[in-house]
Amino acid sequence: MDAALPLIIAGFAAVGLMAAIFLAARGARAPALDEALARRRLAEDWQDFEAAEVWIAADRRAALATDRRGPRLGLVFAFGDKLPSRLLGPGDIRACRLENGRLVIETRDFGRHRFTLVSTGEVATRPWADRLAGLARA
Repeated sequence: MDAALPLIIAGFAAVGLMAAIFLAARGARAPALDEALARRRLAEDWQDFEAAEVWIAADRRAALATDRRGPRLGLVFAFGDKLPSRLLGPGDIRACRLENGRLVIETRDFGRHRFTLVSTGEVATRPWADRLAGLARA
């Protein structure tokens, strides 16, 4: 029994350490997006994308940007503590709608096919919904 005691204590210590890491990581969130950060993330991920106009969602957890070089849109979104991005071109959008103060985008992306962005108001968000709808029709 005396030989097993250090192993039992080590087991409890390991479980305690894993629990502490889990609890500390739960609070990790992606930084709030602003225009400069959205532009930087798109430039880092997509070297052939040059952001022109940028729209930041009301909760600052997502952004859309137009491409100076073509009919694509860049999407940056919070996912855990990261800010991944997607390029949305003609045919990449299944549907787009404004619903209950949110811009809902359904894509053909196999990794994540639905994005919900908090609207900044009908007037500011409608042009982006129209752009996305145009990509869905293409």
